[in-house]
Amino acid sequence: MSNVYVLDACAIIAMVTNENGSHIVRDVVNNIDDDGKIIKMHVLNLYEVYYYMIKKYDEQYALKIMEEIKMSPMQITTEINDNQFYTAGRLKSSYKMSLADSFGLAEAILNDGYFVTADHHEMDIVEANEKIKFIWIRNKKNGSPTNST
Repeated sequence: MSNVYVLDACAIIAMVTNENGSHIVRDVVNNIDDDGKIIKMHVLNLYEVYYYMIKKYDEQYALKIMEEIKMSPMQITTEINDNQFYTAGRLKSSYKMSLADSFGLAEAILNDGYFVTADHHEMDIVEANEKIKFIWIRNKKNGSPTNST
């Protein structure tokens, strides 16, 4: 079993704002010491968290959240290597998704990790066609938390 968990922006936003599925994200993040678990996020997904927090709240709150994330044991990938570049580019050209999500998914693929998300509207087709493991924080139909991974 993989020990790498790559968080999508919606996972962090759910946890910070206590939305449906936040407990699933907290379980992933809070049990970081279990079996050498590694929590990762691509800086482009972190960017999505930042601009969402500014838009929904204000810049001061967004900066506070960024500092909390930077102080957490989560690893933020800031560089883009060739493998990430080509994997993200292939995903973005094959499926309708944000640039940030293509890099988050590439991170999960290249680390043989799980992608933690709520974005069924973009990711169901990816799950059906790619060898990526997902942890869904909400179910598809009504947005309530899910128990399946």
